[in-house]
Amino acid sequence: MAFLKKTNTVLAGFVFGGALFGSVLAEALRRFSTEGLLRDVFLKGFGIGINPPFSLDLHLFTFTFGLTFTVNLFVLLGAFLGLLVYKQV
Repeated sequence: MAFLKKTNTVLAGFVFGGALFGSVLAEALRRFSTEGLLRDVFLKGFGIGINPPFSLDLHLFTFTFGLTFTVNLFVLLGAFLGLLVYKQV
């Protein structure tokens, strides 16, 4: 019995939700764990994006555009978990 219609939008939502869940878990681990190898392996990540943000000042108004994705192992595991949940639904 299918509860959701399987579309690309629903897939993207599950993967994004899983990545967000992985990000929350990574922040919890960062705050409550001690320094060590496992913490470095799971929490060391890299950022992809525009840093510093692009800014266009037209004196009347200013446009600022910036977007950064931070990826670590927990984010990737969460996205994979979201994909698995999507396949089960």
